[in-house]
Amino acid sequence: ILKALAPAPLPEFSAMSTAAAQSATHSAHAAQAHEWSVPVIDIAALTSESHAGRFEVVTALSSALLSDGIFAVVGHGIQDDVMQRALAVAKAALQKGGSADTEGWAELQPPPQALRVANFVPAYAENVGRYNGQEAKAALESVQKFTVYPPSWDSDPLVRKYRRNVWPDTAAGAALREALETYFGEVQRVSELLHGGLSEAVGRPKEFISDMLTPHTEGVLRCLCYHPGHPQMSAHKDLGTTTLVLVDAPGLEFQPRGREEWIAAAAPTGALLVNIGEFFEVWTRGAWRATPHRVTGISDQGRCSLAFFSSQGIYCPEDSSPVNLTIQPLAASDDGEAWSGLQSRLGGEARQSIEWPAFFQENLARIRSKGDTELSSAARLNAAGA
Repeated sequence: ILKALAPAPLPEFSAMSTAAAQSATHSAHAAQAHEWSVPVIDIAALTSESHAGRFEVVTALSSALLSDGIFAVVGHGIQDDVMQRALAVAKAALQKGGSADTEGWAELQPPPQALRVANFVPAYAENVGRYNGQEAKAALESVQKFTVYPPSWDSDPLVRKYRRNVWPDTAAGAALREALETYFGEVQRVSELLHGGLSEAVGRPKEFISDMLTPHTEGVLRCLCYHPGHPQMSAHKDLGTTTLVLVDAPGLEFQPRGREEWIAAAAPTGALLVNIGEFFEVWTRGAWRATPHRVTGISDQGRCSLAFFSSQGIYCPEDSSPVNLTIQPLAASDDGEAWSGLQSRLGGEARQSIEWPAFFQENLARIRSKGDTELSSAARLNAAGA
């Protein structure tokens, strides 16, 4: 991690954080009672401004973010059949010996382009650890992957053609497209709800984060099918805002703040696991924590996950470069827009602006540079969704 990304000293908190601490205690008790290892938050109240439980949801989100930066959400409104079909179709296509293998999807991909991650990435083409300062010669991951860009780009004449999705022209490819485009629309909606709640968690209007990141408000969906065997996914932090993950089997682990051990991320069936990326860690001056996580211990049945990377659908018009935004990190005190729940020792320090999406692209390039120099340029580009 760059020095600029190093977490700030944990701030001290006042009124709002007291309520957050009480909520955290309640969440911890609930997690223990139900054997969940992360806070489980019902976000149904975020769908209505007048709902009586909205403040409680925002407070629960705040406490989770101020602790380990990982939690699970229920009450998100995604129908179970939509989630299960997306997982099942993705696994059927990407598992060992599945449609991607038998139909030769690797050969159906166009040549790699700058700023574009290939939709299909075969197993043993990437290793996240290589891009995060770990052993450059580490074995490649036994994980087959398929990335989905915003479906709206496919029919948008202003979006560069090479930035659009390339779906396999087969029956299995058509089934995958239908299932994942449906799920994409639903998880994008949940991502927007969460960003609204996170805006309110720092004392801003619910549109604050969305407005701040416009036009880069859409996410990228990555399907990951873990084949039995090793290695799986090395320890890393995500670079963006939030990551929403749907899984069909255990395997995800996270590292709590200030501790060395790894904890299995256990949550109810149908819940979305949410972790924070480094953009938000910098934006909040270290108060919110980018969550170190990894995947290990895959059973003989394999594992499928759908990881939605919020705000990483970098909108790139045909005739120009992506719009680069200058974003000021939150301060403990300023001209009336202070985060009232945060009394930080960093309040008097100069603020360091964040450029988005340059922040994402530059740090991704830095991470890639630590990888094995013998990896192909295509494999390096595909590290974006890791």
